[in-house]
Amino acid sequence: MLRREGDDVVVRGARRWRSVEHGKAATVWAEWDWTDGRLTAKADRYGFFNLFWYEKDGVVAVSPSLVKLVAEGCDATQDKRGLAVFHRIGIFVNDDTPLEHVKTLPPGGVLTWDGKGPAKVVSGATMPGTQEISRDGAVEGMITHFRSAVGRALAEHDGPFHVPLSGGRDSRHILLEVLHQGRRPESCITFHHNGSIPNREAMAARALCERLGVTHEMLGYARPRLADVVRALVMTGLCADEHSQMMPLNDYFLGRDAVSFDGIAGDILTNPDDSADWFMGLSLNGDWKGIAQGMMDGHGKVISQAHWGKGAGPIYSPGMDEEVRDYVAPAIAQYADAPDPYQMFWMFHRTRREINFVPQAILGSARKVFCPYLDPEFVEFCISLPYSVTKDQQLHNDAIARAYPEVADIPYQEGFAEPPMQRAPLSAKVRRVGDAMRIVRGLGVEDRMGQVMRFVTAPEKLNRHHADIYALHAHCLAGLDRGKAQRLLDLAAELVARRPAKLVSDRYEG
Repeated sequence: MLRREGDDVVVRGARRWRSVEHGKAATVWAEWDWTDGRLTAKADRYGFFNLFWYEKDGVVAVSPSLVKLVAEGCDATQDKRGLAVFHRIGIFVNDDTPLEHVKTLPPGGVLTWDGKGPAKVVSGATMPGTQEISRDGAVEGMITHFRSAVGRALAEHDGPFHVPLSGGRDSRHILLEVLHQGRRPESCITFHHNGSIPNREAMAARALCERLGVTHEMLGYARPRLADVVRALVMTGLCADEHSQMMPLNDYFLGRDAVSFDGIAGDILTNPDDSADWFMGLSLNGDWKGIAQGMMDGHGKVISQAHWGKGAGPIYSPGMDEEVRDYVAPAIAQYADAPDPYQMFWMFHRTRREINFVPQAILGSARKVFCPYLDPEFVEFCISLPYSVTKDQQLHNDAIARAYPEVADIPYQEGFAEPPMQRAPLSAKVRRVGDAMRIVRGLGVEDRMGQVMRFVTAPEKLNRHHADIYALHAHCLAGLDRGKAQRLLDLAAELVARRPAKLVSDRYEG
């Protein structure tokens, strides 16, 4: 934190910081430096490391932790519009955060401050053109550029590494390519939440590992869900409504001097989602508010129970639908000239602002995390592809099948039958009550027993998972000040110390 006092600047904290050692394969990073009376802070080319910065009344501060900024004394006035967007589409857009005076650096962002005037922030974001390429050329290009990206990572690190493996395309592609290049992970890791019975994602990952003879570890033990939510909220700076389900991975890497790969951005760069065609039609007509409304409606249904369907907006920030549409629409419209405006918005707002916390925070307990889908050559190739070659959502499937035909017969997760969900044992329900009591006490929640009962009984409007997340998010922000921010950090540290000791529920030795 830097504070202007008369003609001087008082500095508290680290004068120099770097998230990771820079190398050719480093794609998610940030740094700052205070030298000779000048602060310079930088983020990676695509802004996937959310470096938070604050400015008010002659004070400038930067940190990888929003909560830490408040604990150091930064103003915690809420950004009501930013929160209203978060409640309706599950993300913060542009460089917004829950707090009015805290932002994140933009893609390729550089912040400078000389202690005199206001801080200056410039962005390195660029707009892609549309390349002329056939579908066959797109498949070959994906194979070639991804092969180069993984090769750069392996050249930079010649030691052991791990590959978190889901039942989808992105992590499978990573595993197949590192094997193709003659390297073998120490293990692949899959988390799931179905007790001793693997879900279909874990089944797909295991089938692949058995075929390839790669060691596979499943993390399937029951989790303290509320504790995981609080830990994830603090780790993500109250900027995400996801990732608590991934806390087993964070625990897996805690205490290990380990290197990991992550498949962030592979999905949005290679396959549009099921709404892409509809949104492309709206973008061709310049109906940006229509796309914003579609996002709001879609997210509302995903997080709601069937009889509600309206999401968290009417509950936590009522009456702000129109303001949110008016704000999100131009954030989409700025990509009007891109081959796929919806893809670009999702890439640089949801993936950059929410999914980014996987390599930055969830896997942050690893020594280094390689993200080959964010290799600049691969990104620039993919975001310049014409929509006509990506719209069928099969581009990534085709690239993997062509590059590795020996495993083309192994289905992805959707090719396996989902087993019945196991009921939580009575001991888990009792533990949930204990977790709820500990957390509401740590957050300073009023009407503690009433809130505990709301956490342990069926929610009325949102689904169980998101009801917990949005309620705890609101509790974290309520009355947030320097003291409460420190209590949040202390609570998260306590929950880490109390994390489950059992992680690997099933192991295949390759």
